[in-house]
Amino acid sequence: MSDIAFVLGNGESRKGILIEDLKKHGTVFACNGVYRTDTPDFLVAVDPKMMLELAETDYIVKHEVWSNFNAQYNKNQKILDNVKWFQPSLGWSSGPTALRLACDRKFTEIYMLGFDYTGYPNPKSSNRHRFNNLFKDTRNYKKSTDEATFYGNWMNQTKRCLQDFKDVKFHRVIPTGWFQPKDLEWNDNMHHMTTEQLLSKFDLQIKL
Repeated sequence: MSDIAFVLGNGESRKGILIEDLKKHGTVFACNGVYRTDTPDFLVAVDPKMMLELAETDYIVKHEVWSNFNAQYNKNQKILDNVKWFQPSLGWSSGPTALRLACDRKFTEIYMLGFDYTGYPNPKSSNRHRFNNLFKDTRNYKKSTDEATFYGNWMNQTKRCLQDFKDVKFHRVIPTGWFQPKDLEWNDNMHHMTTEQLLSKFDLQIKL
């Protein structure tokens, strides 16, 4: 097995990079609505609304899905029989939880795609950002006009992974000019790389 993992958040910066192409070069961890369009090696969904949506399909029967247990699932046998549980629950968001799962699986080089953290600037307010997510305007997701969720918790959860797994090389992949938080750069095992650098390294192409 390759020592490389790709962990996908659902920020729009990763648009056009196909999961099937990434799987040729490593193991893919993804989260939430990704199941609607793709089949990663591991899917993480810690939001109960998303888990209940998943349970309406056969995805959790056919593919590996991880979540935190919630009392709401006691009445759903499909979830109880098929989902793998984090023990103990971290209480984290899905993206950082997927990152932690990849670390726990002993991958030594992890590429983080779609970990955008911030939303899009709102022309009506210089202090607020609009929601940034590939699945915006769909079931169980915010609208594109909604205010972006503050990224502080996601950032702290990411930093915890960097600190707990100092021997892992983390690469946050982001288009040129996008947000690069200083908090992450203080960790010696985190490097930012451009989308173009990732495409060149693995001989990938953007496919829209």
